[in-house]
Amino acid sequence: MTHEYSKDAKERILNAAIGQFAENGFAATSVRQICDAAGVNVAAVNYYFRSKEQLYHEVFRVLFEDVSAPLTAIPAKVRDAGSWRAALLEWITMALKIVTADQPPKSSMVKLIAYERTSPSSVFPLLHENFFQPLRDSLAQLIRMGLPKDVDEVTASVWEVSIASQVLVFMHRSPPWDEMLIPRDATREDWLNRTAHHIEEGISSRLSFQGGR
Repeated sequence: MTHEYSKDAKERILNAAIGQFAENGFAATSVRQICDAAGVNVAAVNYYFRSKEQLYHEVFRVLFEDVSAPLTAIPAKVRDAGSWRAALLEWITMALKIVTADQPPKSSMVKLIAYERTSPSSVFPLLHENFFQPLRDSLAQLIRMGLPKDVDEVTASVWEVSIASQVLVFMHRSPPWDEMLIPRDATREDWLNRTAHHIEEGISSRLSFQGGR
């Protein structure tokens, strides 16, 4: 085993992979590029991660653990109508701040999700099962708490996709997005919070808490 094989080398590989995948996407990023950026040889990737696919999956695990895991915990906070509305607002606010982030690690995750939405990688089925679906399920739980218990699946799906789209639309943007969207007399934080309130009020004005699901 060479001096390269250390905790520091593994972290350098992971950090380099986050940067390279976020910049170029999965298909256009080579193991050689990652290793050059990390300052290690190619064998180190195989030693720690076994393959480019496994490394990519680990990148998502690290980013989702630090950034998005709190979203999936929000539905458990609901106890009544008031906490349901508060949970909706928290989910929307947190999601908006993630997709509009300009700094890593949030911005890196947003770029990776954007690549997977437009050009899914060979790892997408695993990413969907482990990371994307849990996020969707957390929103679906909140929405279904406000729908009649006998609602059909199509109606529930329309609600989920509609609300998610109001957040995800900010993922695809070109800078300087602040100048294009936010009035000069408003702060970025205030604009995001008021946007979240607007989306939540649109939901709670048409749905009412039906109980936990």
